Amino acid sequence: MLSPQLHPTAKELVLAMDRLLESTRPTDITTEQVINESGISKGSLYHHFVDLNDLIETTLIYRYSKWIDSSIQLMSKLLNTAKTPQKLKEELFKVTYLTQKDSLKEMRIERARIFAEAKDNLRLSQKLIKETERITSSIEDLVREVIDRKLFKPKLNARAIAIFIQAYTFGVIINDFTDKKVSFEDWTELVNKVIAEVFIND
Repeated sequence: MLSPQLHPTAKELVLAMDRLLESTRPTDITTEQVINESGISKGSLYHHFVDLNDLIETTLIYRYSKWIDSSIQLMSKLLNTAKTPQKLKEELFKVTYLTQKDSLKEMRIERARIFAEAKDNLRLSQKLIKETERITSSIEDLVREVIDRKLFKPKLNARAIAIFIQAYTFGVIINDFTDKKVSFEDWTELVNKVIAEVFIND
């Protein structure tokens, strides 16, 4: 998610960098490529960002979160339509299907790469911590609302569930790198079983 406080020119630079990252590794991108892609001057780039790496890092965080934000929006929409525990279970099963697909492998790999990059990059690490907290808090708020509506079991920790949801959604990357893959059907069946038996307040 791009910060509402981000200047329109800075947003255009991020979106230009986002397009470049679709086909180019971050370390191979030059200032000239960004200028050509965005149509924005070098002076403006360095007015809004400390350096090229600052722009790259901001864009990596944007790419990290934009898919998650769309998933949270979907989850919020589905949860708001659920009036009973049974209906909530059905809606969450839909979310499982949409978030665990094999076609999302590249997205999971990119998220893993960002975590690895942040390990030795304090500035990127700080940005990632801030964004991860925003995402976790958003999911936590949704979960707390569902608990308050008595659709989830009452003694569950909303923040723990928010972390757990992100963990199993991202954690399926392990299955992306194995010769003996668990089938999509078996994996989603297990996730849905946990949702039904641990979360849902039947």
